[in-house]
Amino acid sequence: MTAIDLKAVADFFNNQSIGAALGAFAAFALVALTDWRRERRKLKTLRADIEVNLEHARAKLETARRMRALLREQNRVVPAPVLRFNTAFTRQLTAEVLHHLSADQRRSIEGLCYTMDAIDDILAESHLIAQQFTGPLGHAERIASASKLATNWSDIVANLKRLVEMCDYYLAGRFSELVNKQYDAQQYEEP
Repeated sequence: MTAIDLKAVADFFNNQSIGAALGAFAAFALVALTDWRRERRKLKTLRADIEVNLEHARAKLETARRMRALLREQNRVVPAPVLRFNTAFTRQLTAEVLHHLSADQRRSIEGLCYTMDAIDDILAESHLIAQQFTGPLGHAERIASASKLATNWSDIVANLKRLVEMCDYYLAGRFSELVNKQYDAQQYEEP
């Protein structure tokens, strides 16, 4: 390039309109890059949330087995509440990155949240039944409540085992299998 050509290029970029346009483009590119990074981070956070729910499910499974064993083997009832799954956070993250998720992935997350909510409902019911044992109960009421509680703990164990499997499918990227599998309750029951 000659000195005249360099002067023409310098004059072109020294123009206020060109400088404003370049500045606007740079600002747009920075915002677009920041949004892209933020959405990728949300996708990673969604996956990490499923991992946390998996560990939470495993811990709840051990608690349910322990509570069932106390009832069966020692005829004891512990009216302790169990921490709920945070499905609202999972659904919020999903809504924020919905356009990045496949249809099967979205259905998988909804299936996971539905299952977690159903387990939490049974746990809440079990807590209410267990609290009845702290007050006066007749013999027939005590037997009926203990029977219902034993059934609930067995259902909770089976559902948590199914949830663990579902989370494993999700984390392995097997969304279609998670959604389409016919879950047989007897497969997850424990003696």
